[in-house]
Amino acid sequence: MNNLISGLIFLFILTPSNSYNNNCGDVVDFHPVKSDIMMQIVLKSYGYYEGKIDGLFGPISSNSLVSFQKNNNIDPDGIVGSQTCNLLLNKKNIIKKNILKNVITTNNKNTYSQDIYNAQVVLKELGLYGSTLDGINGPGTNRAIKEFQSKAGLSSDGLLGPLTKQALDKGELSYIKVTETIDAVSSNGSSQNISQSATVDLKNYDPNKTCVIGYVDENSVWVPDPCFKPVIVYRFGKTAQVNSQQELDAYLADRWSLEKEKTYVTIGRVKTQNYKDGLNSPVNGLLMPVGANNSIVIGIKNDNNVRARPQSGPQNADAVFEVLVEGGMTRFINLFYESDTTYHGPIRSARPTDPTVLRPLDGVLVASGATGGLIPEIIDMGVPVITDRRPDYFRISSRKAPHNLYADTFKLKSTAISKGYKKSTNPQPLFPWGDPNINSWTSLTSLKLKFSSQTTTTWTWNGSSYSRTYYDAYRGSTSGNVHTWINQNGSSGQISFPTVIALFCEPYIHPLQLPSVKTVGEGRALIMHGGKMLDAKWKRGSNLDPFHIVDKNGNSLFIPKGKPWISLVPSTYLPTFDN
Repeated sequence: MNNLISGLIFLFILTPSNSYNNNCGDVVDFHPVKSDIMMQIVLKSYGYYEGKIDGLFGPISSNSLVSFQKNNNIDPDGIVGSQTCNLLLNKKNIIKKNILKNVITTNNKNTYSQDIYNAQVVLKELGLYGSTLDGINGPGTNRAIKEFQSKAGLSSDGLLGPLTKQALDKGELSYIKVTETIDAVSSNGSSQNISQSATVDLKNYDPNKTCVIGYVDENSVWVPDPCFKPVIVYRFGKTAQVNSQQELDAYLADRWSLEKEKTYVTIGRVKTQNYKDGLNSPVNGLLMPVGANNSIVIGIKNDNNVRARPQSGPQNADAVFEVLVEGGMTRFINLFYESDTTYHGPIRSARPTDPTVLRPLDGVLVASGATGGLIPEIIDMGVPVITDRRPDYFRISSRKAPHNLYADTFKLKSTAISKGYKKSTNPQPLFPWGDPNINSWTSLTSLKLKFSSQTTTTWTWNGSSYSRTYYDAYRGSTSGNVHTWINQNGSSGQISFPTVIALFCEPYIHPLQLPSVKTVGEGRALIMHGGKMLDAKWKRGSNLDPFHIVDKNGNSLFIPKGKPWISLVPSTYLPTFDN
């Protein structure tokens, strides 16, 4: 087929220009421009068509024809009329796409570009690009670049220029923050703006009043439209009555909901076995070293982008949570209590799931910013946040931003204490640590966990611990990639943990359009330790609760003490076992 197409293109190039000048009214098979397959071939020869030569003249072919017409000063109607046909046959006067002025190499839609590939990786991470990572600036890439430029406050021209590249290096941190306002009519008839983040709970609804448009009175108080039926909105256990459409729009924009959140009864502290507060770690149940720097629990975000590996932190942490983020990828929350490191990174931004696992430990979240409005929400949940603070944070020179932000846990703990973030002397145990007899558990060699179509992780028992491998669509189609860590001196090793806990959680989209999972409620729990597996359930009544592990009858179960990796897996995916 390729040889046939190449031959047809070659034949067209050699054919005299006037051979078909009088035939532009005919439509015959293999007419040079008035049959679909030949039109694709001709447009491709002039540099306008980038699709597959298949004779199916669909949207891509049509857009290519329109582009040809525009550049050659013909009415861009997408129709092969007489003028278009005759020009296509008159090769001498054609303006070819590949000789247009001001074409930037990295923006040429026909060729591979490493810059375009790098941009596609970032755009996919940000959830703006959903197609193949091929390094070619096709329509999907162009649309994603334009959308990113719009979010970053740049000119939306779709070109990968220096400013766009710099913004892409910063990722979502380059997004501009926009405070939306709603228009209201004041009592004197003038237009005023009301910030959506400063809504007022009103009680002035009167159905007997004459219908008027809501307005702001002389005391800057919103006077509602009396024709609007009051509704109740909900957020974080709070309720508010709204009395006008404008006010309702403002509440909803501030992430209130018309649906009442499902509530659970707080369960309280988990049962433990051979565990003493102050001696055993609440994070992993192990005896803590004498003199350990266990002043406060901090949870530090680790990036898991393809360019963030190998990470520094998981090998030093007392426990690690893995959570779903945008683009089907995951990030880590590394918990430090009795352990420390002077070299942890790369650090990335906060997500809605992070505070829900730190709250029972009275922990502090350490991150690099967050989507606008999320950090106040996290603080409202009772979890303090430390972000981008010097000298606790620092940049390393061997990686590019945003994958080069690192931190020192000693300094972070000291900062947290100095700010008064410490809530408890001995945080409660996060899981029901104990010394159960695991001989009755199921023997299991490996467990595969799927977070999305882009990310799958596998934990394999090696006789002493579970070693981590992964599949990452951003890296390629290969599975079984060894996941390594690296320290400041350049030493590295495979990520391995003695205990792996998989908690299957209900996925949802946070109002800020962030993929998340619910860690309050209940779901399936898989506990792997010592080459054995327990298939059980997890339960939590609120974010104050630790994770209770129970059997099918609701009876409490114990988990072996040991440094755990906790995967919060969307319950829409089933695990795969290898016995």
